[in-house]
Amino acid sequence: MTEGHFAEFFLRQGQKVIETRTCFWYSHRPFLYMSLPYYRALSPSQGELARVIFGGPAAALRFPAVGQTQRHIGILVCSDRNYDLASLHPKSRASTRQGLTNCKVERFDFSYLARHGHQLNEETFRRQGRDVQTITEAQWQRLCQVAGQITGFEVWGAFVGGNLAAFSILAQVGNWVLFQHGSSATAYLKENPNNALTFAVTKSKLADPGVSCLCYGAESPVTPQLDAYKLRMGYRRHALPERFVYNPLLQAGLVLGGRKVIYWMARKYPQKEMIRRAALLLQQDGTQAGMAPAEDSAQAGLPGVT
Repeated sequence: MTEGHFAEFFLRQGQKVIETRTCFWYSHRPFLYMSLPYYRALSPSQGELARVIFGGPAAALRFPAVGQTQRHIGILVCSDRNYDLASLHPKSRASTRQGLTNCKVERFDFSYLARHGHQLNEETFRRQGRDVQTITEAQWQRLCQVAGQITGFEVWGAFVGGNLAAFSILAQVGNWVLFQHGSSATAYLKENPNNALTFAVTKSKLADPGVSCLCYGAESPVTPQLDAYKLRMGYRRHALPERFVYNPLLQAGLVLGGRKVIYWMARKYPQKEMIRRAALLLQQDGTQAGMAPAEDSAQAGLPGVT
């Protein structure tokens, strides 16, 4: 699919999307806009940044930048055409072999996912200590409906005894395949469905000459154990220079003590995921961000992007 079709996926779910000359931006979280797709390095102009900040409105923008920055983000990628069991960490090989024996991995349709996937979402959120309403039933139905209508989205699952044990929603944007969302059933974890699913999907997609790279998302300070799983499954960390651009009003507030308030709130309300993430992002930032001059466009050393 094109980047425009990918942006449509978010727009049709009720998220705000803004198109500028460089890319599409979407409201990843309330008042936080990210560029689409996130693996493509950008050099937006001052006017573009201002348009998103004041047109969103946005408290902050986040995007992979061209050139060197003081902040980096790691995305987890795999582009090994020879991907196989030998590509995995030794601790994951046995689990993956067992999962492939216990599970049937196949592609299925979004109408089935709409009926059976939300229960797996809730179970996964509980295991991760997240709010089970991170995705509501209504939001889930809309997500499945929209994904099923846009060419380039597909869903794969690992089944145990005919029951859905784990699933992954994929989006192919140009020659990249992105893992958009996945969940698994607690009752079947001992059957290792996640290992089987990740391995089978990765091997299948990298055998496709139209695919140059798979991206399993960005590193998350909230779920480091999930990142460790992806690395054991043969993915590698690719560091991207990243920029945060703050709304000037928010920037002033941070300078005047707003950071300390957010850190205090994160300690007082650790169950509030949005506050916790905001504190972690500020902690990682380490600099007082602003609208720096734009630079020439490039692809920052990633596998071929088309």
